[in-house]
Amino acid sequence: MTSITLTELNQNPSRATRLADQGEVIVMRRGRAAYRITRIESSGDPLDELVDTGLARPSRSTAPRSARRFPTLPTEIDLGTALDAERARLDGLI
Repeated sequence: MTSITLTELNQNPSRATRLADQGEVIVMRRGRAAYRITRIESSGDPLDELVDTGLARPSRSTAPRSARRFPTLPTEIDLGTALDAERARLDGLI
């Protein structure tokens, strides 16, 4: 078990995660243990595991997670053609 201060965690969070890969990390605030960082050992989706343990609520959306994160909007025009037309218009102004 390793301990680091809260200031160290704020200044270098990647170091804290590397230490957590090796074992549990205790974050100290004003000389007292305040937080514990551990590596999540999972075989599935970490979000699903958090929902199962009650630490997170399930999404109300029924769309796949990837569709929610990166929504695409259908367009009536080809954006490449529109960009080329805009470039040609701007070239004519110069």
